[in-house]
Amino acid sequence: MNLLFIIGILFSLFFSNIILLPLPFNQYAYMLAREQIKQHDRAVQAQNNLNSKEKIVNLYLELLQVKEYVNTKTYFYPSRPIETAIENITKSSFYQFLQLLPKGGNLHIHEFQILDRKLFLESIKNSPEYDLLYICDQNDCIKNKYYLSYYKNNVPNGWTKVKDSNWTISDIIKKTTLIGILNDLKTPIYSTDTEARWNLADQYGVFNFYGDLIRHNVTRFNYMKLVLDHALEENIQLLEFRRGFFGNLFYFDENGLRISINATEELDLLLKFKKDYISKNPKFIDFIFLIYSSRQSSKEQIKIHINNLINLQHLYPDFIRGYDMVGEEDKGHTILFHSDSLINAFNYSKTTNGSFDLVFHAGETNWPENHLPSNYGDGVSTFENIYDALVLRTRRIGHGLSLAKRPDMYEYIRQRQIAIEVCPASNQLLGYVADLRNHPGIVYHRSGIPIVLGGDDPGSFGYNQLTIDFYLATMAWGLNLADLKQFAWNSIQYSSLPDNRKKEGFQKWENQWNLFIDSSYILACNQTFSNVIMNISDILPTYGPYNQSINITLFGSGFEIAICKNIICKFGEKETNGIFIDLNEIICPTPLTNNDISIVPISIVINNEIFESGLNYKFVSSLIIIDDETLTTTTPSKSDKFVIVNQKLIAGLLILLLTFIL
Repeated sequence: MNLLFIIGILFSLFFSNIILLPLPFNQYAYMLAREQIKQHDRAVQAQNNLNSKEKIVNLYLELLQVKEYVNTKTYFYPSRPIETAIENITKSSFYQFLQLLPKGGNLHIHEFQILDRKLFLESIKNSPEYDLLYICDQNDCIKNKYYLSYYKNNVPNGWTKVKDSNWTISDIIKKTTLIGILNDLKTPIYSTDTEARWNLADQYGVFNFYGDLIRHNVTRFNYMKLVLDHALEENIQLLEFRRGFFGNLFYFDENGLRISINATEELDLLLKFKKDYISKNPKFIDFIFLIYSSRQSSKEQIKIHINNLINLQHLYPDFIRGYDMVGEEDKGHTILFHSDSLINAFNYSKTTNGSFDLVFHAGETNWPENHLPSNYGDGVSTFENIYDALVLRTRRIGHGLSLAKRPDMYEYIRQRQIAIEVCPASNQLLGYVADLRNHPGIVYHRSGIPIVLGGDDPGSFGYNQLTIDFYLATMAWGLNLADLKQFAWNSIQYSSLPDNRKKEGFQKWENQWNLFIDSSYILACNQTFSNVIMNISDILPTYGPYNQSINITLFGSGFEIAICKNIICKFGEKETNGIFIDLNEIICPTPLTNNDISIVPISIVINNEIFESGLNYKFVSSLIIIDDETLTTTTPSKSDKFVIVNQKLIAGLLILLLTFIL
C-alpha cells in the first residue's frame, strides 16, 4: 500500500503542471531559486521598467528613505497618530524630495476641504472682505459654534466681528480642524474609534467650516487660485474636485444684500477662470468636478439631485464628469437604498459617450459584512456598498478598505481595471487604520489592482500638504520610484478627463517627470560619502562552475558610494563588471576560468579604489542541480562536468525502478 502511494506521488510529480523551484539541496541551487523569486518580485514591483537614469534616482530615493527610517525608528510616523507628526514630517529631507516628484493628479479630494485654514484665513485678512468677517462664538451659537461668515448689515445674535475681537488665526484653527480638536482633548480618543472621531468632526462642524465663506464670489475664486497654486507647488497637475451642487454663490449689492449667482453663471465663471489659469500656468493639466450627494439624504432628495445633475451635466459635459455619494458610510444610507435613482444616473451615463461616470465612495469601514448599520436599518451591511458600486460600473472605488477582507474579489476588480482611491492620512485620522504599515493599499497595489493616492480633506483635517499621503505610503509600504511613477501614471489614466485631455495630460506630466529625473540624477551623482565605509559581509553562492558564468551576490553596507560609479568585480586577477542592485546588494558575474579549478579572493574596485571583502569564491569542476525547468540555463556540452538534472526525469527513472521492483 505504501509503495503504491509513493508511485502515485511520483506520477503526480511527473505529470503535474505545478512549477516548482530548484530543490535547495546545495548552496548553489538555493541561490538560483532565491534569485528567481527575487526577480519575480522585482518584476511585480515594476523596478525592471525604470530606465538607466531612473534606476540611479531610485537608489537616491532609497538612500533618503533609509536615512528617514533611521531617524524615525523610535517614533515611526506612519505608525503613530498623524496629528502629532505633521510638522516633523514636512521638515524631513525625504519629504522635501517627494514634494518635488511629479505626482500627476489627485483624484480623491473634496474641493472645499483642501486649503489649510491658516493660508485661507490669512488671504482673507489681507483682503477687503476682512471687514465683513464674523465668527459665531457666543452663547447663542450652539449649532454653528466657531463658524465664520460675511455680513454687511443685520448681523445675527451671537456673532462677533473678527477684526475687532481677540480671535487669532491659530485660535480658530485649534477650534475648527480635526487635528486641532484632537490635540486639545483632555481625554484622547482611541486611535481606531472611527465613530467617535466622526462624531467629533460633526460636533465642531469640521467639514462645514468653509461653507458660507466660499459662497462669496470673490472669496470663492481667491480660494480656487490658492488651491491650484499650492497643488502646483506640490507638483500636482490635475485635480478632480468632489463637491456639492452648483448655484450657491452670492455677492453683496450696494445695500449689503446678498444677490445669488445661479449654477450656469457660476460654471461659466469657472470655465473662464480655468482658461485664464491654464494659459498662465501651462504645465497645469486641468481641474474637473464630480458632484456628490450626502448618504443621509432621503430617496426623494437623491432623485431630485440626480435629475438636476443630469440637466446640468448635459450643458457642461467636459466639466462635470461624474457623481458620488459621501459622508460616513457606517451611518449613512447604502447605495442599494438609493438604487432606483442611481440606476437612472447609470442609464444616463451610457448615453454620454464616456463624459459621465459613477465614482463611488465604498468600503470605507472596518466592520465585517454581517454588521448591519443600526440607525438607518437599510437591511444590508456597509460592506455591500462594494457590490452595488461594482454593479453600477463605478469607474473607481473611494477608499475600499473593506476589500481587504475579500481577496477573492481582487481578480474581478483587476480584470475590469477599476482603480482604488487610497487616502492613507485620512484613513488614519478617522480611525480606520491606526498603523499604516498594515494598510491594505499596498496589498491592492502588489496584487495588480491600480491605485491612486488621494488627499481627501487635508484642510479640514488641519494641514495643507498633499505630499503627506505620498510620504506616509512610501515609508509605511517601502515603495520605490517605480511604484510612485505608477501611481502618477494611474492618476491620469484612471482620471475622468476626456480622452483628448488625457493624452495632453500625459504629455505635460511626462515633461515634468523627465525634468525631475534629470535634476535628481545630478543630485544623486554629486553626492559625497566621506564618512561611509563599504563593508562586504557575505557572498552567495560561494562556489560555482568554472566553465559557465553565473551571478553571485555580494551583501553588505556602504554600497551607496558606488552610485553612478563603474563597479569592477575582481575574482583574484580576473575582472567582470558589477551590477548595482540596491544599497545592500551588488551582483558580480563570475569569469570563465578555462579548467582553472581554484579558490580566489573577492574584491570590488570603484574609481580605482579597491575594497577587499576578505571572502573567497571557489570554482568547481562538477555541480549537480535538480532543475524543474523553471530556470533559464545554458546546457553544458558533453565534456562539461556541470550537470543539470531534470526533476521529471528523476521521477520517471524512479517510477521505472519501482515498476521492476513490483
